[in-house]
Amino acid sequence: MMIDATATAVAVPRPGHRPIRLRRIGPFLLIGQLAWAVPGTAGATLLQSLADDIDPANKVRIFTVMAAAGAVTSAIGTVAGGLLSDRTRSRIGRRSPWLLGSAMLATLALVGCGLTSSVFTIGVLFAVFQLGIGIWTAALSALIPDHVAPREVGRASSFAGLGFLAGQTLGGVLAGVLVTQPGRGLTLVPWVMIVGAILIAVCVPAEDNRSRPRPDRSASGARAWIPSASRDYWLAFTGRFLFILAVVMITQFELYLFTDYLGLSKKDAGAAVAVAITVVGVLAAVTTVAGGVLSDLLGRKKIFVGGAPLLLAAGMVPVVAAPSMATVFLFCAAIGLTLGTYLAVDQALMVAVLPDADTAARDLGVLGIGSTLPGVAAPVVGGTLINTVGYTALFIVSLVLAVAAAAVITLIRSVR
Repeated sequence: MMIDATATAVAVPRPGHRPIRLRRIGPFLLIGQLAWAVPGTAGATLLQSLADDIDPANKVRIFTVMAAAGAVTSAIGTVAGGLLSDRTRSRIGRRSPWLLGSAMLATLALVGCGLTSSVFTIGVLFAVFQLGIGIWTAALSALIPDHVAPREVGRASSFAGLGFLAGQTLGGVLAGVLVTQPGRGLTLVPWVMIVGAILIAVCVPAEDNRSRPRPDRSASGARAWIPSASRDYWLAFTGRFLFILAVVMITQFELYLFTDYLGLSKKDAGAAVAVAITVVGVLAAVTTVAGGVLSDLLGRKKIFVGGAPLLLAAGMVPVVAAPSMATVFLFCAAIGLTLGTYLAVDQALMVAVLPDADTAARDLGVLGIGSTLPGVAAPVVGGTLINTVGYTALFIVSLVLAVAAAAVITLIRSVR
């Protein structure tokens, strides 16, 4: 089945933009993803440790509320940041102002989390941090449809995926090292975002677009926030939501998985988290590169994006059957292979189903809710399952969600 012509057209940079060579923009797609993944990954583990220090008896409930609130603000940020960046006119283009502003907002908010012991204040600041992350990812993801030629979108997604994985791995290692000093860790890790934003603003060419006409604003109010998208667009959204939910349902409680499920001390659990994330990162890096190259070579995306959730489901079976350190690390290996395959091609699939190049950031932001909305559901559903049924039920529900994600992706018609 051939790719729909409309979907193909929006993978090309907007009229008036010349594609940037992949070897020039690719490293900055990597840097951009790494810059938010480091504090995003480390921050979650360090907040779990901080909640344990403040109120050990209610740590799961405290972190669940914080994570859910943060996921809501992140979802708002992805759509609002995308919509506003699409409409921005400035000397440094429409993406860089939002990358710079969101980096500053997120950094100061996470630093603030490390400087207080008030649960309420930490919760508010973490929600602000996630708002900044949402704005950042919306502006960053739009660099691909803005600047990358369609024949290179798969490999561009690989650069972005590698950056995310490198950031996730580094963030996990930092969290493991600083897990007994969470306040200090929270004040140190977010500054990488500001460095990343400055590098992208300086090094990725962006036209002075102040003289360009602004997008049509005939759609006002709620209509301005909702893409006039196809069936395949919403299938891609649903598949992403189910897959990310299946992953986050488990990784959201990673520290507690080792302490409460496997009985490790916090110090040993911190070391285990660092090892687990390293395993994920190394394996995912290999499959990210392979997946992006093969996707461009074969001209296929669905087989990679749809196959990844099935691989994730298979990796959960040993943990359910015989929970142990060995099976948990085996599952981490499955996550690594899964995320690598998925991240390499998912962004390319999302770009292929975009309805309009002029609203790319907004539409990718809405698709991004498929990644952030699980952060609302996962803590609530996962925390409820842990407190009422146990960790085995958590894995079983995640397995079912992964299989459902694969089924949804197969229904997309306009992309091979």
